[in-house]
Amino acid sequence: MEVILASKSPRRLQLLQCAGLAVEVMPSHIDETPLNNESVAAMVMRLCQEKAKACPITNRPIIAADTLVSLHGEALGQPDDLVHAKQMLQQLSGQQQSVLTAVCVRLGDNILTESVITHVQFRDIHDGELDVYLAHNDVLDKAGAYAIQAGAASFITRVDGPLDNVIGLPVTQTLKMLKKLELSL
Repeated sequence: MEVILASKSPRRLQLLQCAGLAVEVMPSHIDETPLNNESVAAMVMRLCQEKAKACPITNRPIIAADTLVSLHGEALGQPDDLVHAKQMLQQLSGQQQSVLTAVCVRLGDNILTESVITHVQFRDIHDGELDVYLAHNDVLDKAGAYAIQAGAASFITRVDGPLDNVIGLPVTQTLKMLKKLELSL
């Protein structure tokens, strides 16, 4: 199946390709500023829908997603710089957080949107470890400033939920949505 990915995320691209899909990358650019009093769950749903709608309509399904880390109800998106990244990781140290990814699949005017939550527990992380991690990993395009598939795996003591959700795209859920959308047409 051929799909359009409304994202420049190399991780989402790789996950979809590994699932056997032919993927054309067509990033959509939207304002990701949170709305007043918007919950993290509502924000990821809104953002993925806006990304899907910003992509031109084609005869192929469009897949858009948004991932945020939620700590005590506060959204941790992509860090502004390495100082901000370190602050985020210090907040996450020793804490359980929720990683929320919302996926929107659009074909023409038909749209399906669903979200998946994975809970991730970090051990206590020392500043020296953070400095080494930040020096050797590209974190500025990652929600919560970490990549579970890279060096941050050593910070994690428990994952409850789909691992690919933490990477940025719950593949099984996305494939179910594609199938559901095809059957509804």
